[in-house]
Amino acid sequence: MYALCYYLYMNNTINISLPAQLKIQADQAINDGHFASFSDLVRTGIRKLLNNDRYEQMWQQAKTDHVNNDTKVLQNKEDINKYFNEIASNTKKSK
Repeated sequence: MYALCYYLYMNNTINISLPAQLKIQADQAINDGHFASFSDLVRTGIRKLLNNDRYEQMWQQAKTDHVNNDTKVLQNKEDINKYFNEIASNTKKSK
């Protein structure tokens, strides 16, 4: 059990290069209390980028459905969840 927990929480260390101005802006965001550390800022940024990419793909699929006269009427929460699950499934297949 311990080995499994250790594996799940193991971090990878990476090195990155940043333009000076971007580093200054990152340090300012940390100093302003928006992030606990530079690592926290980077993790948050990556999560947001990946999440936004997913929603952008879903939005594009919804627009394509509309253009193709495949517009769906979503009448309740279950319809909405089913529709977005279908889109999410389709975007994963296309990658």
